[in-house]
Amino acid sequence: MNVDALGMPIKKLLTDGIYTIPDYQREYDWEDEQINELIEDINEIEPNDSYFIGHMVFEGKRNGEYFTVIDGQQRITTITIMLCCLRDIFYAQNEMDLANAINDRYIFCKDDNNKLSARLINKMPYPVLQARVQNAPNNKDNNILPIKEGEIKIVSAYDKIYAVLKKYTKDELMRFRDKILNLETVSVVAEGVSNASTIFMTLNSTGKDLTPLDLVKSLIFSKYKTTPLINEPYDTWKKIETNAKQNSKFLNNFYASRYKKVSDRKIFKEIEKTIKKYNPNDNGTGAKVFLNQMLNDSIIFKLINEPSQTDWEKKDYDIFESIFALTQQFKIQVSNSFLIALIRDYKNKSISKDLCLKVLSVMERLHFVNNAVCSNRSSGLDQLYAKFAQNLYHANSRENKHRVIRSVCSELKNKIVSVSDFDANVDNKLYYTKKDGKQKELVKYVLTKMERKKNKNSIPIATSIEHIYPESPSIMELADPNLIKNIGNLVLLEDDINSKIGNKEFLTKKTYVLSKTKMVTAKEVFNNAASWKDKEIVQRRAELINEMYEQMWK
Repeated sequence: MNVDALGMPIKKLLTDGIYTIPDYQREYDWEDEQINELIEDINEIEPNDSYFIGHMVFEGKRNGEYFTVIDGQQRITTITIMLCCLRDIFYAQNEMDLANAINDRYIFCKDDNNKLSARLINKMPYPVLQARVQNAPNNKDNNILPIKEGEIKIVSAYDKIYAVLKKYTKDELMRFRDKILNLETVSVVAEGVSNASTIFMTLNSTGKDLTPLDLVKSLIFSKYKTTPLINEPYDTWKKIETNAKQNSKFLNNFYASRYKKVSDRKIFKEIEKTIKKYNPNDNGTGAKVFLNQMLNDSIIFKLINEPSQTDWEKKDYDIFESIFALTQQFKIQVSNSFLIALIRDYKNKSISKDLCLKVLSVMERLHFVNNAVCSNRSSGLDQLYAKFAQNLYHANSRENKHRVIRSVCSELKNKIVSVSDFDANVDNKLYYTKKDGKQKELVKYVLTKMERKKNKNSIPIATSIEHIYPESPSIMELADPNLIKNIGNLVLLEDDINSKIGNKEFLTKKTYVLSKTKMVTAKEVFNNAASWKDKEIVQRRAELINEMYEQMWK
């Protein structure tokens, strides 16, 4: 199979020949969302930077003049429409040289018979693309009406792009033109439609688009200078993949923890710049530095997103517990970039354990109160955490890093909702019955957290939630039966004690629990109450509000 793949800018692609979209291809299908995104991406390209828009597959010969578009028709059509808009606006501004240059090079050309031909020919049964878009303003035929969906979308795309670009100044239009023409693609050319189609199916066999991580892998591998007998960068990349477990958030979290918070669609371009900064001579050093950073942070990413006590030293179990609460019990992901930066510095001994625990405690409190209980959204916090992470990464001394952490604590505390808002949401989130165990894990987290705060001894692993007033009493003595499941009626006990007292009445429970339990919180409850009815449950609930909102985090 004669196949040739070549990286090139759009201006070379469009001047290499005449491209035909056959009538069996699907219709033009880009909506405003894709068009706006491409315009935005083009505008954000820095001067002299490249922007990769993916591969395009053609049937033909590399040095021939005619190519059939097998894959890439949506992109090449949109780019053609953009160039037509630019040309038409230049004509409207009487910038004839600028308009003619685009028209005569990239929209039309002379074929082998010296006849004028469009660079892009659409063989689908409609002339709308050439009549209403490719033709110059004085030759447009607006009497040809779009009928099919693809025709309508072509006209809509032209109108949309023209409306955006006509607001640009001449210089802005010229810069936009240059950025379009410098867009990078890989032109894959195969002789014969069947061969080209096979290449297309091979490139798209997974049914998925390439992820940013896939693209970064290709970038690093292309720049990495291999050494004989050493299987690099393959071994390192395999470790990264094992640690990240195909988690789509890893690359973004890693990059945000050191450099910049960017969207997935822009991250490849930013990483390309970063690697180049590390190694302007492009001898592979930058790729090695970046790959090692990815490896080190992938290890931390795993500690955060798959927290297991076995991966932590005993002295750091308290750090593990905070991370477990944030990422597993509260399901918080927006803090990942900062957690990577924090644990990285802690592992490097760049910050003290006390301050590491302090900021984790503030984070835990914030997300327990705001998210786990009040169900607030974390909008904007991913950007904030990324800022914190980068500040910590760039702090150049232990003292400065500690200053950053104190600042983070202060800023996060200000985002915690009021105690009245917290109080208003507690009963809907902190309850438990055997029939409705939806909030069991969150309730157990709270009761365990309070017990650890007061109990200096180790807490038994086998613990469970006990209803102080029995869940199934023989006679209902409460005015409000809903109080049975309330947090004010729940306490943490050892499994064996819990199984023995069952649904016994309060005084019987009290005698047995006080003689057996080692739980400080349970002793407090049973020691301080002579009876247990509505009043006592409501009073304990009020005490726990203050405990949960503030005291247990100190």
